[in-house]
Amino acid sequence: MKFPLVTIVTPSYNQAKFLEATILSVLNQDYKNIEYIIIDGGSTDGSVDIIKKYEPKLAFWKSESDKGQSHAINKGFLQAKGQIFNWLNSDDILMPSAVSIAIRYLLQNPLIGMVFGDRVVINRKNQIIRIEEYPTFSKNCFRIDPCLAQETSFFRKELWEKSEGLDESLHFSMDTDLWFKFLRQKSIIYHIPFILGVWREHGLSKSFLEYDDELKRGKGFFECEKLKDKYLGSIEKLIYMRKVFHKINKTRLLIEKSLNLRKREILEISKNLKQEDL
Repeated sequence: MKFPLVTIVTPSYNQAKFLEATILSVLNQDYKNIEYIIIDGGSTDGSVDIIKKYEPKLAFWKSESDKGQSHAINKGFLQAKGQIFNWLNSDDILMPSAVSIAIRYLLQNPLIGMVFGDRVVINRKNQIIRIEEYPTFSKNCFRIDPCLAQETSFFRKELWEKSEGLDESLHFSMDTDLWFKFLRQKSIIYHIPFILGVWREHGLSKSFLEYDDELKRGKGFFECEKLKDKYLGSIEKLIYMRKVFHKINKTRLLIEKSLNLRKREILEISKNLKQEDL
């Protein structure tokens, strides 16, 4: 079996404290057919020195001023030769077999356009805060409660190209916008019930600054409102609807776990990892 080239892009800007762990989580994957691209926005904190340390193992890297994270990711994928894409922010981490697991699903299920998994959430000191698990992906539930672990997402190149990449006017909700564009293409999105990534929650992260308080009305909030207007109907946009569907998703997860559906799939994944070397 021919295993596809996977392109992983890391947008980087002044995250030297976390960047090396991010880089190593890609370079140490047990899936070997990976091209790794780092697009740095002109960091001044020592990030470039870290990138240069691993330059021989990178397919491409550049450090220059850009228009933000979405622009950097788009620039990275313009260099990509892979068939499967993933982007990993410079403070996040991939689990050691994340790529192998994702590729296995995409190879075995050619109609699936994108897969994603569960995540561990850690703080700046690498301490575990919580584990975020998701139920089976439901398009209708996602429309109202669009939660998805971005760093664990792997999607096909043609899906990215048809969606014309990330909207560079968005700086906080560009990933959610992309998933909606995938769904508009009637792409099948599949949830893998396995921890594939680590998301770092810390005081300087954009997500923490913009979304940690529901009462905040920062740029992230207004971007979310913009996406609601773009993709949802008037009833779907009602504030209480998201709270209702969030509870529905939690209930769905509990039901799936009680029926051991997830446990059986997790055991199958673990067995495959021992048997195969991708």
